[in-house]
Amino acid sequence: MAHRRERALAVADAAGARSVAVSAPAAVTWLTGYVPDIETGPSPFALSAIAVLAEDANATLVVSEDEEEGARETGCEVVTYPGFGIGPLDTVANAAGALREALAGVSVAIDAGSFPAALTIDLEWIDVERDLAQARAVKDPDEVERIREAIAVCDAGQAVARAEARPGMTELDLWAVTRAAMETAAGSRLPVLADLVSGPRTADVGGPPGLRVVEEGDLVLCDLVPRVSGYWGDSCATFALGEPTEEARSAHARSLETLEAVVAEIRPGALAGDLDRLARAALDFPHHTGHGLGTSWHEEPRLVPDSAVRLEPGMVVAIEPGSYAGIGVRVEQIVLVNGAGCEVLSTHSLAL
Repeated sequence: MAHRRERALAVADAAGARSVAVSAPAAVTWLTGYVPDIETGPSPFALSAIAVLAEDANATLVVSEDEEEGARETGCEVVTYPGFGIGPLDTVANAAGALREALAGVSVAIDAGSFPAALTIDLEWIDVERDLAQARAVKDPDEVERIREAIAVCDAGQAVARAEARPGMTELDLWAVTRAAMETAAGSRLPVLADLVSGPRTADVGGPPGLRVVEEGDLVLCDLVPRVSGYWGDSCATFALGEPTEEARSAHARSLETLEAVVAEIRPGALAGDLDRLARAALDFPHHTGHGLGTSWHEEPRLVPDSAVRLEPGMVVAIEPGSYAGIGVRVEQIVLVNGAGCEVLSTHSLAL
């Protein structure tokens, strides 16, 4: 945590600011370890938690009184304002007063794309969102361990989805047992992003589970992205119910070969754009080849056309080529860039 705060303060110093204040949930978790609830969406009683980092690397969380207990568990200083109650709602004014107390009038570097505009009126601020995103790309050892835990939850979900899928159930039926398996593995309720589609719906690249009834011979595309203790896992597999068609076998084989070819080229110094080009030389797909993973489910480095980002040790990258001509197939593994190349963190089956 101390190393992350030093990096953030270096970003602020380079921009001419004396402190950092961030409000994006991913950035707050990265700097403080506090994990805001995101399943319920914006609260009418509070703004998003704000993390303030001073020159001495002390961190303060600005939260509503409803979040005080969880915020104090991080070891940060905490400044609160009224939350849920029977009084009038004046959330912005309350949060602004608490933020002024935490900042004590110093110039501040902020993540302007997420920071509440109403709170910037009285601030001397400069936007460093892009630079902070780059700083988050290289993971500290404790972050890697959190990501490993999240990927283990992904693996549990993938195993159950594959084992429980059968003709006659709906996609939502399959989703229910899959999500339950992930939450059981994590020991708590989880925020989860997911594609879970079957049959002809796989050609649409993805989508949430619906009422379609899964049939014999269908492909099932299952992409699971849970957040565990503030860090996201990711995984995708495509599998067949019963005997797959030759078309499905061919699309799956080409997707798997492409994934393996990209993984083989992951190493420090590799250019993200070159890795993307390698994948697209074999397959035509409408999305990224890969993306970083951490306190956000999609962050730097992005494996996309013409990206000039070079991989560094400590980056965690999801690689997910696919094929969607008539039927859809996507396969995905998460890798940790290291001095020797990379370590594959995912252990779920990629078999058809």
